[in-house]
Amino acid sequence: MYRMTRPLVILAILLWVSATTLVWAHPMTLKGVVAAVEPTRIQIRTGEEKKGEAPAWCAIDDKTKIFRDKIVVSFATAKITVNERAVILTDHGADEKLVAVEIHLAAK
Repeated sequence: MYRMTRPLVILAILLWVSATTLVWAHPMTLKGVVAAVEPTRIQIRTGEEKKGEAPAWCAIDDKTKIFRDKIVVSFATAKITVNERAVILTDHGADEKLVAVEIHLAAK
């Protein structure tokens, strides 16, 4: 009996760990206004922040696609401004920080 119970317990633990990891690392969509912007990161205020909580920061890397209207542009060409409406599709990086996969901005 002991020989069967131990492998089943180990299997159950492994399944639980893998399932919780998938739940934590999921893509998110942030909709709101730009609170701050830097060449390597962007902060978006969604309006869902609790009192005293800072808006979320998302890293911008080489793989981040920035759309101005429906056209892909560079960071410099996008000219992102504070209080501009934005939609950011994010994912979690290796260090569990938010990374912007796509940034969608309105046409200027």
